[in-house]
Amino acid sequence: MSARTTLKDVAQAAGVSQMTVSRVVRGDQAVSLRTRERVQQTIEQIGYVPNKLAGSLAHARSNQVAVIIPSLVNNVFSQVLAGITAELEKADYNPVVGVTDYNLEKEEALLISMMSWRPAAVIVTNLIHTDRTISILRNASVPVVEIMDVDGAPIDMCVGLKHDTAAQALADHLVSKGYQRFGYLGWQTNDYAAAKRFKAFRERLEARGYGLVAPEIYNAPPDMPAGKAGTDLLLKEAPLTDVIVYSNDTAAMGGALFCQEKNIALPDDMAIAGFSGLRMGQCLPQPMTTIRTFRLEIGQTAARNVLKVLSGVPVMRKIDLGFELIDGQSA
Repeated sequence: MSARTTLKDVAQAAGVSQMTVSRVVRGDQAVSLRTRERVQQTIEQIGYVPNKLAGSLAHARSNQVAVIIPSLVNNVFSQVLAGITAELEKADYNPVVGVTDYNLEKEEALLISMMSWRPAAVIVTNLIHTDRTISILRNASVPVVEIMDVDGAPIDMCVGLKHDTAAQALADHLVSKGYQRFGYLGWQTNDYAAAKRFKAFRERLEARGYGLVAPEIYNAPPDMPAGKAGTDLLLKEAPLTDVIVYSNDTAAMGGALFCQEKNIALPDDMAIAGFSGLRMGQCLPQPMTTIRTFRLEIGQTAARNVLKVLSGVPVMRKIDLGFELIDGQSA
């Protein structure tokens, strides 16, 4: 957590007065175009975010925590948010949530908007961001926690799991079960954690002498209808597939519905496996084989770290909560 980048820092870096920077920020067209462009470029380079709070309120610490997640449709993040909210509310802090739809430019825009209201802390998803987002977070004088992924260097703190290790464990498990013809169904290639799992899963299979008979990545929400439709498409392309791995449990449940409609017996005729370990996946006639992630705990731990830092208590900068392989009856 570094000192906050100020208007004075921008003025010094751009070689202009603080008044000029203030006028540019306010959109004063009387400032020359050349100067406006130089100041704006400097603002972007050093991660300055104008303060929308006026007067004495500008120096008051907010009780709001900015939380930026990729989706509210995905059941994973509802549990993460539940964990964050429960812990923050104990200390009279409130989460303010923004949704990126897996778009890094939208994440950047949300962050700029949220930072202008001076949140007490920021919680963002994954370790991949635009250059400007990274600059803003590095220059923020508030705690920053990146959640869901710990396979990399955090800007400040991170809490989650190693997605590549989880995918490798699932690949090893399915190979040990005797499966040989693997299919994979994933969605939204800008879901970087899912993309990391796909890459690790494929490479692990190849290292063990197997490949994917029909890897398909569809640009559609990873929900049950997409899982159902994707299963239909994959099996038309590779009808001898004996196991399909899905990017998450919700899509895998769509695959299970397709198999039920087509009288494909799980796991005798074909097997399926998911990721996330959702409770409803364990309620199927053949409970889902999957990787369980500790979503509630990730949210709780991220919020606790924020509160500890705000209270001056030292914390671990990287917390790997791991995962659990669930050997269900779908594979």
